[in-house]
Amino acid sequence: MEQTDNTLPDTDTSPTAPWQRLVTGHGFLSELQRLYDARFMLELEMLVGPKADVDDLRNGVEAAARAYVRERRNMRRRKPGAKEYRRLSALSEKLDAVSVELARVQDSPNCSGKLADALEMQARSADPSAAGIANLIEGAFGPGDPVGHIAAFLDLLQKAAAQTVALGENDSPSSYYRADLDRWSQRPKKTESQPIFALAHAFRPYWERNAMRPFNAGRYDPATKQNKATAVDVIHLIGQKLDPDLTRTRVVTVMRVI
Repeated sequence: MEQTDNTLPDTDTSPTAPWQRLVTGHGFLSELQRLYDARFMLELEMLVGPKADVDDLRNGVEAAARAYVRERRNMRRRKPGAKEYRRLSALSEKLDAVSVELARVQDSPNCSGKLADALEMQARSADPSAAGIANLIEGAFGPGDPVGHIAAFLDLLQKAAAQTVALGENDSPSSYYRADLDRWSQRPKKTESQPIFALAHAFRPYWERNAMRPFNAGRYDPATKQNKATAVDVIHLIGQKLDPDLTRTRVVTVMRVI
C-alpha cells in the first residue's frame, strides 16, 4: 500500500524548483499564468467534471498556490533568537517616528509634491520589488497622492511590527523569548507534506463547488497499486507544477488526513 510521510530535515529543497521562483521572484501572477496556462486549465476542467467553472477553478488554483508558497515561507523559520525582540521593537519605534515625519510632509502640499515627483523618478531605476510596489500604487490609486498611500502602508507595517512584540502586563523581553522558545519546542516537525496540505486545504472549497465526487484519498486498487480518487489526481496535478518531484503517494498521505 502507499506509504506514509517521513519527517523533513531542516533544509530547503532545490532553488530551481518553480515554487522557489514564486517565493523570491518579482512576477508572482505572471509566473502563475505561465505555470497554469490554458492547456493546464483545460486538463484540470476535464478532471473536475461537467460542473466545472473554469474561472472559479483558476481562482482556486491561485489560492492553492498562494497557500503553498505561504507554507514554504513558514517552513524557512528557524529557532527563535535572543535578539528578535530587540530588533522588532526597534523597528516598530523607528517606523513610528517615520510615520510622524511623513504626516508633517503630507501637511505641506509643496513637500508632498516634491517627494511624489522624486518617487516617480526613482522608481524608474529602482530594485524590481520597489519599482513593482510603486507601479502598483500608481495603477491602483493614480498619481494624486502616492506619499499618502505609502504612509498608510508604513503605518500598517509599524502596527504589524508592534504586534509581534506585544507584551502582557507582567511580561518582559526575556519572558517573550522564553515563550517563543516554548512554542518552537512544541511545533510539529517539518515535513514535505506541509505545503501540499496547505494547497489541498485552500483548494477544497473550489473543488466542492465544482466537482461531483468526494474530496478524499479514495480506495486502494490492488491492480494499479494506487489509490483511485479524482481529487488526488487534481491536487497532484496542481502540486506538480510547483514541485515536479512531488509524488502521488505524498498527495494520498495528505488526502487521508484531510
